[in-house]
Amino acid sequence: MKRTILIITACLASFGPLRAQESIDEVLLLVEQASKELQAQRKLTEAQKLEAKTGNSLENPSVEFENLWRRPVPGNNSELTVTQPFDFPGAYAARNKIAKLKASLYDSEGAEFRQQLLLQAKELCIEIIYLRQQQILLGERLSNAQRLSSVYKQKLETGAANILETNKISVELIAAQTAANLNATTLKARLQQLSNLAGGEPVNFTATDYPAESELPEYATLETLYMEQSPELQRLADEHSVNLKTITLNKALALPKFEVGYRHNYGLEGRFNGLLVGMSIPMFENKNKVKAARAQSYFSDTKLQSAKLNSVTILKQLYEQAQTLRQSAESLQAVLRNQNNIELLNKALDAGQISVIEYFTEVSTLYQSRETLLQLEKDYRTATAQIYRYEL
Repeated sequence: MKRTILIITACLASFGPLRAQESIDEVLLLVEQASKELQAQRKLTEAQKLEAKTGNSLENPSVEFENLWRRPVPGNNSELTVTQPFDFPGAYAARNKIAKLKASLYDSEGAEFRQQLLLQAKELCIEIIYLRQQQILLGERLSNAQRLSSVYKQKLETGAANILETNKISVELIAAQTAANLNATTLKARLQQLSNLAGGEPVNFTATDYPAESELPEYATLETLYMEQSPELQRLADEHSVNLKTITLNKALALPKFEVGYRHNYGLEGRFNGLLVGMSIPMFENKNKVKAARAQSYFSDTKLQSAKLNSVTILKQLYEQAQTLRQSAESLQAVLRNQNNIELLNKALDAGQISVIEYFTEVSTLYQSRETLLQLEKDYRTATAQIYRYEL
């Protein structure tokens, strides 16, 4: 999945950022391609992985030169010493393994950051579609209120309507206009937020309908995929592996260090060459480091197990929430099919079959039900986006 996204991203790069993004997937590809935050995260990961590879080389060699002289009898004695210290061999193997584990850890951190950013972008796309659908509904409500206002102003002039009815319609017109303006403002703000996620590039996201989505699979199937592909859990597992290997490293560092070298001495008695071999016993500097590493390993393992439990709990809640929202939306859709629509209510009002108060009671209920349906569909899509976050 991720490899496919990268391939498509490379193809889209040739079309430029101004191309219309008609689907949520296209927006996510643009965000992944243009996000400044993702670019910075990739550089950070690269730097961290390079840093993890350092620190496993031999220490710098040491070169010493001594020149001794004596008085009053002429003569001097000089000595050149070159030494190379090194840790117990097991320490280098442990550091090399830790460097590889840290590289995996930093990759997991980058994948987690990427997933969170793309999920945020997807949730914004869902909200934008919801706001556009809401704008259509509010536009219909505003248009209807404007028509009624025009009609009843004429009726008031001819005496066919009273001032109370006209004022009621005027209040509805103001409320409809305000709701439409606020929704348009919110929509504009969400589009700007989406552009910010794409590194400030214009995001020409034109969708007004949600993409087709199949029914949720069995929970057990989702849980397996969710847990196996969670970058958060992978990061915590990598962190625990690093801490485990750190125990091995600290045990190796508690063993003696060695030093080998070459000595060259020359003076009045002639020249002398020889080898230097030394050993350092770390009796004090590594005290309690193994215990500290074990404690850190226990902590990271506990954190990993806790995160797994929390992930399962969150997934169950999202799954049940999504099912409830879907059932509620389907039930409300069925009810709305049987409700009187606005056109029939307008005809009844114009014919004098119902009063203005009765009209607005029915209309308010109908609009509220339709707004509730839009909210249910949006919440359902948001819940499923969080469920399927492992696909990002």
